[in-house]
Amino acid sequence: MNLFLIFQSSAQHNHVMNRADSDTQRVFAHRLRLLRNDRKLRQEDVAKAVNISSRTYSNYERAYRMPDLRILASLADYYNVSTDFLLGRTNLIYRYPMDVKSLRKLLSEGADLLQVAEGQINAKDLYRKEDDGNKGKDAKP
Repeated sequence: MNLFLIFQSSAQHNHVMNRADSDTQRVFAHRLRLLRNDRKLRQEDVAKAVNISSRTYSNYERAYRMPDLRILASLADYYNVSTDFLLGRTNLIYRYPMDVKSLRKLLSEGADLLQVAEGQINAKDLYRKEDDGNKGKDAKP
């Protein structure tokens, strides 16, 4: 199994990398909008809370722009979610514990969290055999 992607040209590399970036950007925009609407907030309110213009925040929600790390962290703190959730790296909305009290609360809810986490993981996709993608004519369906 190869761990590295090999591209035939720089154009192919740019196409694949830009697609990955745009997927992250669309997920980020969707999750921002979802969190804001769920809390019945206006874009202006969130923008003011994280010290950016409402136009900049609007551009985030429309997937026109991505925030820098400082703003990303501020948005995650404001919505009380992880940056991984905002970027689509996980579907778990929980924020990482910042102190002992938060950690204890999270551990007490551990069974529920584990159940949600297990539901997010599709073991067949994560632990595929090396030859699954290269089935020959002798392979059984």
